[in-house]
Amino acid sequence: MNTYVKVQQADTQEHFQVSLHFSDDQLRLVRSRGFRRPIIQKLQLSEIKNLFINDLLGCPVVSFFYQDRRYTFYQFGPAVIEYLKEHLVA
Repeated sequence: MNTYVKVQQADTQEHFQVSLHFSDDQLRLVRSRGFRRPIIQKLQLSEIKNLFINDLLGCPVVSFFYQDRRYTFYQFGPAVIEYLKEHLVA
């Protein structure tokens, strides 16, 4: 499932498109880089803190903290937020 994410750390923030993949104990974020190898971040579900699900200006968002970063996912395409909720709230 593809969506946009904002990653904030200290005084920096990045925006990019990722493909989301859940396994039993982790969320993998895969960011395509064209012909180069993709960037893959593996987030352990047990280490996700402060899960926040809300609407921002009428658009659903899912946000949480992982280690020293804040991840915010935006609705992009059908059922992205529902997919995240299904796996993160359980």
